[in-house]
Amino acid sequence: MKAVIFDMDGVIVDTNPHHRIAWREYYQRNGKTLSDDDFVQYVSGKHNKDIVAHLFANQTLNPDEVVRLSHEKEALFRELYRSAITPVPGLIPFLKSLKEAGIHTAVATSAPVENLDFIMDALDIRSYFDALLNESMVNHPKPDPEIYEKAMAILDVKPSESVIFEDSMTGIQAAKASGAFVVGMATTQTPDELRPFVNEVANDFTELSFERLQQLVKFF
Repeated sequence: MKAVIFDMDGVIVDTNPHHRIAWREYYQRNGKTLSDDDFVQYVSGKHNKDIVAHLFANQTLNPDEVVRLSHEKEALFRELYRSAITPVPGLIPFLKSLKEAGIHTAVATSAPVENLDFIMDALDIRSYFDALLNESMVNHPKPDPEIYEKAMAILDVKPSESVIFEDSMTGIQAAKASGAFVVGMATTQTPDELRPFVNEVANDFTELSFERLQQLVKFF
């Protein structure tokens, strides 16, 4: 194992409850409702352009309108989440252990750069990562593996040398397609829902030390 790559929402921070609140409020502002089941099906792990397409399915939007609407929702999310932001339990000690062991690290998120910067700076964890990738850096969003393949290229590692932490089924599909060892974080789905699709499951980083991860990857 030479590299560990992290999704952001649901992995570094458990933002999904606040994204759900923000999307639900945004849907309501546009005359629609968003159930928890709809959130899992149409929102969680999806690219904003696809979510906006679902929300405004009865309208024809040009690319600029899609970008504007996406930015409106993300600004609402940051406003709602600012006072509640906190890392997933055990994240900071885990990042420190990776750094001390000389493991390369990256964040590869489908979120916009504004959200990535917001999380990195609010938690003061930017220095723990060698690369930060956001939605604007790829042509094909998850479940396409492009963002993870690009992260590996930047870190100069092979898929067999990489571990990816993901929470959503869309992200897990991308991670698996990249060829890496995949750890499913049970923040969005239950451990039982994740287990058939990943190599290992954890509720948070207190359950998976660097040493244990090393042992697991040996048998990958």
